Amino acid sequence: MASERRSLLAIVYGSGATSPFSLTETASSMCDIVWVVDSNAFNDSSMLRLLRKLGRMVDIAGMAEEEAADALRDMEPDGIVAYADAQMATASALGLRLGLDYPDPVVVQRLLDKVTQRQALRSGGLPVPTCIAVPGHPTSAAVDALVAEIEFPVVIKPRQGAASRDTLLARDEATLRAAVAELSAGEAESTMVVESYMVGASPPPSEQFSDYVSVESIVVSGRISHLAVTGRFPQDEPFRETGLIIPSDFAPALQLEVLELATEAIEAIGIRIGCLHTEIKITDKGPRVIEVNGRIGGFVPQVLKLASPSIDLFDISRRVALGEQMVFAELVPTTDVAYVIAQQPPIGASRVASVDGLDRLAAYPGVDAVSLSRPPGAEVDWRKGSHEYVFSVLGTVPRHEDVRSLEHWIAQEVTVTYD
Repeated sequence: MASERRSLLAIVYGSGATSPFSLTETASSMCDIVWVVDSNAFNDSSMLRLLRKLGRMVDIAGMAEEEAADALRDMEPDGIVAYADAQMATASALGLRLGLDYPDPVVVQRLLDKVTQRQALRSGGLPVPTCIAVPGHPTSAAVDALVAEIEFPVVIKPRQGAASRDTLLARDEATLRAAVAELSAGEAESTMVVESYMVGASPPPSEQFSDYVSVESIVVSGRISHLAVTGRFPQDEPFRETGLIIPSDFAPALQLEVLELATEAIEAIGIRIGCLHTEIKITDKGPRVIEVNGRIGGFVPQVLKLASPSIDLFDISRRVALGEQMVFAELVPTTDVAYVIAQQPPIGASRVASVDGLDRLAAYPGVDAVSLSRPPGAEVDWRKGSHEYVFSVLGTVPRHEDVRSLEHWIAQEVTVTYD
């Protein structure tokens, strides 16, 4: 008797995606994996060898879209997914040609391009900050026109980008002009945007954590389910993330407002399938959308699993991509407060000189894992954003207050020096 054919999931993989071990850890019980890669984009060939061990591979380097689709078609995949912004457009193009359910190119453009996303949210009736594309090769006159359209403070950031890379706050015209000159120099097309800075609510919505959260959601056949509201630690300047918690400590009524806004934002963009990560800030005018991301947020699967051990967000993402009709009627229940804390280098640091105290940190009550990402000798650059963190610590504690206590302990007991 012939064995039943297993489902095959195509993962478009490359820069910015999470570890392939994390993506395949629990996959064997439900599907096989085919990695779709552009080998020209990999600096380290050892990663390609690892991917071949973890599944089949289709290398689309140098191929036109139709050629790439034909190469993948021979594998007969049942679904397609991407885990980083840089691979979403490829996944969309392949999915469209192969008849696989994935956000179409119009929706992906709204998810990746900040100007297009703001336009979609505004058309959907949501209040959004002023967002203006910085012209390519910006002349003095073009910058004059830009300044005339905005009110300070403003944020200048990549039109397409993640993890707060090259994101700066400009409180006055001189700072903005300098940032535009530095970040847009030599660009033939618009690659940056200037956006009104959303001032946080006073008093803040949390006494211990930041004034913004993210909502972790899935969408299946247009039906939206929210899994968690993720709280955030205060950012390091200019906008680098330093940690997150699940569940958030926002008041229940405010969380309900946040969830309603996330739903409206997802609908405005037109998303009908996928896993989403929507960042929302609480301002004096109420909750406002920072951005909607068409993929899983960094560290979220690990923290969510600690908070709710039965929930595996990577497993859920595979099931969604393969067409399983998953629905969550309410936020997933949590047993403890799960957290990740990420130590960012200070502005101006160029290299890690020493790290001391991580062994003591690993023994701290409630710590599950400590990871050193930038060992002594490693270069660091704050301009590259949140991914430049030196070390991270994951774990669970009974109360939100215990997370802040751990953060204070780290500040006293873990020492990182820089060149």
